[in-house]
Amino acid sequence: MKKGLFIILLAFAQQFYAQKASPALSKSYSKIELQQIEEAGNGAIEVLNYAVDHACYVIPAPEGKDVSQFPTIAVKSKKDLRFTDLHLQIKDRTQYFKIEGGNELLIVKSSNILKLEMQNQK
Repeated sequence: MKKGLFIILLAFAQQFYAQKASPALSKSYSKIELQQIEEAGNGAIEVLNYAVDHACYVIPAPEGKDVSQFPTIAVKSKKDLRFTDLHLQIKDRTQYFKIEGGNELLIVKSSNILKLEMQNQK
C-alpha cells in the first residue's frame, strides 16, 4: 500500500515540476507537436511559453522601403497581440507581415531572439 502511494505521489510530483505548454499554444500547435517539443527537453517549450506574451510587436512601415513582398495579415486588435491568436508559429527566423488596411508591420520574433531575451532577464 505504501509503495503504491509513493509511486502515485512520485508521478504527480514529476508532472508538477515538468514544464507544461501554455494552453494558448494549442491555437498554433497540435497536441502531438507540443508533446514532441516537451519531450525534446531542450528548453523549447519554455521559449514558446515566453513567446505567447513577448513575441509580437507592431511598427510603422519604414518610409521609402518596399514592404509589398511581406504577406498581409488581418489583425483585429493590436492591444495584447499574441502570435497564437493569429495561428502563427515561432520560427528560427524573424517573421514580417503587413497589417491589412494600414501602413504598419507586425513583427514576430525568432526563437533565437526570444531565447536571448529570456537569458537576459535572469
